Amino acid sequence: MRVVIDPLVALAPDVDGYFDLLRRSDASLLILRRREQHQVLASGDYAVVTPAETPADNGWGGVIEKLENGVVRRAIPFAQKNTESVFNLAEHHGLDPVAARARELDAQAAISLEADLYVTDNEFALHRKTMRSACTVSDALAVIGLHQRLRSRVLVGPEDAQFITSWMAERVQVTAMLPRVDAQFNDVMETRAGDEALSMLRAMLIRLERALAARDRLLVTSLHPNGLIGFEAPDELVERAVVALQGVLDAAARALNAQLTTPVPESEASFSRKSFRAQLPPATRKLVEDSDNRGIREIISVLGNTIHHQPFGIAAHEKDGEVERLATVEGEPAEKFRALAAQLKATDRWTLFETSSAMPDLGLGVVLRPIPLIDELIVRCAALSDSLIASAPWATPPLPDAERTGWGSGPAFIRSVQRGYGLDDAVVFAR
Repeated sequence: MRVVIDPLVALAPDVDGYFDLLRRSDASLLILRRREQHQVLASGDYAVVTPAETPADNGWGGVIEKLENGVVRRAIPFAQKNTESVFNLAEHHGLDPVAARARELDAQAAISLEADLYVTDNEFALHRKTMRSACTVSDALAVIGLHQRLRSRVLVGPEDAQFITSWMAERVQVTAMLPRVDAQFNDVMETRAGDEALSMLRAMLIRLERALAARDRLLVTSLHPNGLIGFEAPDELVERAVVALQGVLDAAARALNAQLTTPVPESEASFSRKSFRAQLPPATRKLVEDSDNRGIREIISVLGNTIHHQPFGIAAHEKDGEVERLATVEGEPAEKFRALAAQLKATDRWTLFETSSAMPDLGLGVVLRPIPLIDELIVRCAALSDSLIASAPWATPPLPDAERTGWGSGPAFIRSVQRGYGLDDAVVFAR
């Protein structure tokens, strides 16, 4: 994968160092960075030749790229004309025309370099429909993270640089999303809690890992117009993810139930049961019954229950030459989903449009946008589940960062893995 770094993009020191680390250590990525012509020495260096430097070429520019075994020269067609025309286009779209014109040559160089990702904060390049490789820094890191996890070879760094496997990355991400659940695995908890509570806390971690694994496959298959061999359709992966998230909530309920003075029967330990909620400590019950939290619980339940009723369907949507593969839900689940999405003010983010069912008695269906839907459900379900465990009187608070020891516990290490998922910056794959 060819990744071109905009020379004017603002990079935090650790992110800048991580791109350099990727360049040195990950052969599946080619990180291209602009240098002056006399500094083009290492593979991945490139220099831009401006139209002013080649007046005989009728306003064309060029790129000099250093390869391992030589140098290749690429043209930037009509560079001068395109740079000037960008001024008017940016002004038309309400963007800074001067800044757009000043940075256009670098954007044109990225096109000539056949960039898969052009990492930039150039607003005009990011908004231009014809420049599909342009992405923000956080988006680029998330795409690189997905690329690495699919190969099961994830580079963490720049501090404590090392390669880890996909399942190790999933475990680090899960413990970062459920820090207060992870904090319960210590000597005090082992002594105080019964086996049932501990096994359910472990189940929460495992179920969230499965949701993240389904999300990875969903990211690939949803954005590929024809699907990929060995990858399930989006409807199957949405179902897999929401069933895993329902498992996270069920395990949280049973972990809390195991610590009650008078536990209810295991089959009745569910947040949907009023009798069980009445047994919970006041702080926990308040979280469970909060309207937004209830909405998240119910929407996961509605989507998860499609495995017992009308299954998800499939759909596709084309925009600007790109095809997004989608999922549909019909009948009673669709009606409940519409109401809950409206309550959570997420209708525009999670749905594309309504559709008439092939079976009129089922009513209108809903076309779901799988990626933003699953991203947000994962983040909000994890936050709710973690808060529920933390609200219990027996919960042990997490240790401060300075006191945490062991593999994968360093803040820089965790941040590096989190950047590869992109879930901290809302829904990065939903542009």
